[in-house]
Amino acid sequence: MNKSDLLDELRMEVGLAYDYARDLDDFIGRVGRALFEGAWRNVTISIYLVEDETRIIPVHFFGNVMSLGNSGGFGEGWLKVCSRARPVVLKREKNQTILLPVREGGKVRHILSMQISSNVYVLTEQDLFFVEELVSFIEAKGKLL
Repeated sequence: MNKSDLLDELRMEVGLAYDYARDLDDFIGRVGRALFEGAWRNVTISIYLVEDETRIIPVHFFGNVMSLGNSGGFGEGWLKVCSRARPVVLKREKNQTILLPVREGGKVRHILSMQISSNVYVLTEQDLFFVEELVSFIEAKGKLL
């Protein structure tokens, strides 16, 4: 499957996540599952709830625990970076991570972290457009739940 087809398939699955969601937390979890399943389980998805600047807690996880390393936590220093409300791409060797801040009421409320090896999938500008669309969709539909 080419990249355009894959991203279109993910868009459809994320749309279905909204259709079946009971509330915002359920919606965010269903989005994570849709991305994980749609990427053939080759990605690790972690979703964090930002309660305040000192409490960032994991609420959903899809993937291999070993890929998180020892801590599996979200560093508070990244919250300031994510507060710009723009996707953040981190690359180290073959590891690629995208951090997606989702805002509610003008503040970052959730952070979706997607990790994938460049051996499996190489991130491009097309992916950045997709994740920006994804965040906009989550923020818009989340207001309706």
